[in-house]
Amino acid sequence: MQIVDGEEHLTAASLFCGMGGFASGLYEAGFQILWANDCDQQACAVFRHRFPDVRLIECDVGALGVAADRLPPVDVLAGGFPCQSFSQAGARGGFDDPRGETFFEIMRLVEEFVPARRPRLLLLENVPHLLYGAKGLWFDRIQSALRRAGYWFRRSSCWVVNVKDATSLPQDRERLFLVAASKAHFTYNPFKPPVGEAHSERTDHVPLETFVDRSRPQPESEYLAPENKYYKMIAHKMAEGSEDIYQLRRSYVREKADGLCPTLTANMGRGGHNVPFIRDTWGVRRLSVEEVARLQGFADPENLFPDLPSPAKYRLLGNAVCVSLATLAARACKQALEKQTR
Repeated sequence: MQIVDGEEHLTAASLFCGMGGFASGLYEAGFQILWANDCDQQACAVFRHRFPDVRLIECDVGALGVAADRLPPVDVLAGGFPCQSFSQAGARGGFDDPRGETFFEIMRLVEEFVPARRPRLLLLENVPHLLYGAKGLWFDRIQSALRRAGYWFRRSSCWVVNVKDATSLPQDRERLFLVAASKAHFTYNPFKPPVGEAHSERTDHVPLETFVDRSRPQPESEYLAPENKYYKMIAHKMAEGSEDIYQLRRSYVREKADGLCPTLTANMGRGGHNVPFIRDTWGVRRLSVEEVARLQGFADPENLFPDLPSPAKYRLLGNAVCVSLATLAARACKQALEKQTR
């Protein structure tokens, strides 16, 4: 804990912080964020814009060191480590992919703290396929590494959750949170998923139209020209369906007709597949940056970014941890920590 203005605050740090989705959730849950790290120059520019008082170390995680960078201990170390190598939709390289190997940089940093000063809780985020990939070997390696570092961790310490089920946001986005508890501070892992896996879907979603503004035109660059091949594909599909969101895949268009937005991905910033499109009075366009930000749970989307090109904004939003889910996970960690200190 840290004393701020005469009051005790639980502390946190964020690895792979990106534009600050995880940090936003930790902040909303009441944590004092002491430091963060990322190597993406554009992500760091946004993080500094949003969290000017948080110490941000801009470097590759492999170059980050507890002693060298004078990293203070924290109650919670959070990290949404790269998920591409564990995604069911990707090449599934797992830990043979350099992006997958970054998990072990988290463990290296944790072990650079003496046991009594290691984070009381580790709060990690990735894709659910991490639990099952390589016939369960990926998860086994993570579990073994966490236990060797002195943490209570097992399958029940994980939370598989969909944004549409746990929040009022109408986005179909499934994620995995893993929480490990330090044996130097706990006699067991106290984390309890804030929403159980076996539950009915929420019915109190904010309507999709609240997030999608069809009342005014967007910049001309957001619209597809009628002669564009993707325009023809999307317009043809829209003629068959309703006013929902349509998703551009590699070779076809898919309608998301259940009042939900499909999973928002970094590919939106590259003009690739998974780009979500809608139709308004002025034509066929992709979702605006502000619309995507709201669907990811970010407040005040109009003032979210410094001066960055539009593709970078889409990429960073697609890579971000959904703020609403991060807040729920952070609050569950806070409850576990406060219970332990009573």
